[in-house]
Amino acid sequence: MKNVLKKVQDQFWKDPIHTTTTTNCECWDEFLVRGGKYIYFTDIDYNCQNVAIWDTLDHLRRIQHRLLTVGKEGIKNEATLADVLAALDYWLDNDFKNPNWWFNQIGMVSTLAAITLMILDKLSPAQHARAAELIKRGTVAGDPRMIRWTGANLIWGIRDTVYYALIVNDTEMMRLASDRIAEEIKIGYGLDEGIKPDMSFYQHGPMLYSCGYGRSFTYETAQLISILSGSEYAVASDKIVLFEDFVLDGQRYMMRGAGVDYQSIGREIARPGTISSKIFATVAQLLLNTEECRRKDELAAYYKSLTTGEDTFTSTKYFHYCYFLSHRTPEFHISVKGHHTNYKGTEWGLSENRLGYNLNCGGVTIFMATGNEYNDINPLTDYSAIPGTTAPKWDETKLWDMSEGDWKSKTGTNDDCGGCTTGSRGAIYMRIEHDGIFGYKAYFPFEDGIVCLGCALDAPETLYTTVDQSFRVGDLFEARTLTKGESVINGGFRYVNLSDVPMTAEAKTVTGAWSHNSPAQSSDPVTGNIFIAQIDHSKHDTYAYAVLAKDASTDKIAAIVNTPEEQSVTFTDGKKIAVIRKDGETRIVIGIN
Repeated sequence: MKNVLKKVQDQFWKDPIHTTTTTNCECWDEFLVRGGKYIYFTDIDYNCQNVAIWDTLDHLRRIQHRLLTVGKEGIKNEATLADVLAALDYWLDNDFKNPNWWFNQIGMVSTLAAITLMILDKLSPAQHARAAELIKRGTVAGDPRMIRWTGANLIWGIRDTVYYALIVNDTEMMRLASDRIAEEIKIGYGLDEGIKPDMSFYQHGPMLYSCGYGRSFTYETAQLISILSGSEYAVASDKIVLFEDFVLDGQRYMMRGAGVDYQSIGREIARPGTISSKIFATVAQLLLNTEECRRKDELAAYYKSLTTGEDTFTSTKYFHYCYFLSHRTPEFHISVKGHHTNYKGTEWGLSENRLGYNLNCGGVTIFMATGNEYNDINPLTDYSAIPGTTAPKWDETKLWDMSEGDWKSKTGTNDDCGGCTTGSRGAIYMRIEHDGIFGYKAYFPFEDGIVCLGCALDAPETLYTTVDQSFRVGDLFEARTLTKGESVINGGFRYVNLSDVPMTAEAKTVTGAWSHNSPAQSSDPVTGNIFIAQIDHSKHDTYAYAVLAKDASTDKIAAIVNTPEEQSVTFTDGKKIAVIRKDGETRIVIGIN
């Protein structure tokens, strides 16, 4: 226990892992008030009951930030320590709570535990006992039901159980926590949450959350593996190997450079900073330093890709549990999400992501060369025009109303969706059928990019297919029309029109606010330059376009077929990939033309 305790304390003194969502935590002196035995802050709303962003918790976060600022040596100063303890007492004696259980059992507990462990030997017996009492709420000791939680929620609770066991020196509780970590590193089948057989990650049902809840699951599990290694509570080596496979064969496919694929973060798209891949670099580093990990060369390359942007990972994979295709080359990351009755495209809860209705719909696409293409684009997004989707120009009021209620999500409406890959090529297809919208879509990745086809599109309102909506790299330009064979470049990609149906593209300055998609977030105006390319279906019920690496051409594409019966691409090397619909069945055929 002593060695584990030292590891945790050393970690907290150098790594502010529970302060990633803090606001103004450096403002210790500016708003500090000394009120009798207490210290509190005039800028913090101690009566806040917001269930999405709990401002009151900034009090604890500010204490932790103060400790990190002064360091181990600084806390030896009597006046500095007295201030920290006075601020801590204010929380311990008031026991602030939020209507959202998560803050009371996870958010508050993790931060209070970090503070307690950092100054464990500085606490009075009364402070130690009171802190342990509050922390216990977020542990298996305080809530035995927690032992049956799953995914990220479970790992948060077990993490805090480990901290609690260290604080109260409970070896039996530590053993229970270690065993439960190992149990959760497993393959879950059917609707089970957590790691799936294809190495994707479910949370809140059949929903891709590899870089949302999965981000927390991965980070906290990697930390726990690290701090328990070398002790009698160490996680078994076979579990560590499986966890390593999950990271390299799952999450690595859902990010590039500085950014993660926003299709994998669920409703967290409505929060600033969530598209950053930074935390995954820490995971890779922790695994590189874990003896049991056996894929060290791949981990090193993965770490390098996240910290330097140099990414040579090349692989194309179809994740059959989440109907998601990832296409990776040294030049880009491209992904496509499907639409199936077994699968939920996204969710909204606590009024977060209430504009994200179209993220449910089939054909969402992401194009990343650096990882910065969509980083914090949320406040500037036209949510009727999610990249890859075919939808009317619904305004924000309409989208908000369509995502009625709280903690809601929607599955696809038919089973006509599937995919496969072979080498650097493959296909994913789907039949769109929702809100009166109908159509067939198919996507064909190949060495230079991806070919996107749609046909038999129909709806009560005029439909628009969005080719992309991302940050503009370069000068702004007014809307222009691209006829067949013409293209436009933005960042690392070339967007080529492959059909007689006109495509429009423009680059303009947009102003928005984070509060549009999450009322708890800031309403301060945010401005940025946005590139958007779309196809108007008021006169046409098809589309065909390619998104390629910016220096590539369409030379490898010999022919396309785009009908309900067959959507296919034939390449100049004679190889053909086709989606064939016949006798009520759909299949992918790969062969020589």
